[in-house]
Amino acid sequence: MQEIYNTAMQVAQNYFNKMAQSHAFYAGLAGIVAIPAWIKSEKLSVEHAILIMILIGVLTLDWITGRTLAQKSPVEKKTSHKGHNSVVKYGAILTLCALAVGLDFVFKTKSYVFAFITCALIWTNFYSFLGNVAALGWGKWFPLWLFNLIKDEMETKIEKYFPKGDHNEKIK
Repeated sequence: MQEIYNTAMQVAQNYFNKMAQSHAFYAGLAGIVAIPAWIKSEKLSVEHAILIMILIGVLTLDWITGRTLAQKSPVEKKTSHKGHNSVVKYGAILTLCALAVGLDFVFKTKSYVFAFITCALIWTNFYSFLGNVAALGWGKWFPLWLFNLIKDEMETKIEKYFPKGDHNEKIK
């Protein structure tokens, strides 16, 4: 049980560090400002479900591209416990959104906490997805300006999966 707790805490710490690096908190603030009147609702609505579905879609894209990148990498293949970490991470992300709904209810903040947390999580995972796409060499299908936003993430992923600099040869 202690091992599960330690793993969960390590995954959470790494994730929050990534959120700070990707400026996800700005995305959360932008979500509060840009989201229409439903954010002032004190009840769950279809819009809440749509935002969660967007998050699940982005998580899925990130997982697919991350898995593809790991398969193309010459780095020793990940063991099954890495897959368990992903399940823990995705479970924690969705639980955090559910907790945000609860915080909105307790603090009477309508849907502001939920919108902030969910938009920040969407951006963080979209940021990771774009890093995977760039490291895979699939950037020709995406606008170039997006990759300027994620240059550090792209470099981190290339370094992680292709540590000896053989990125271009292995990606083909």
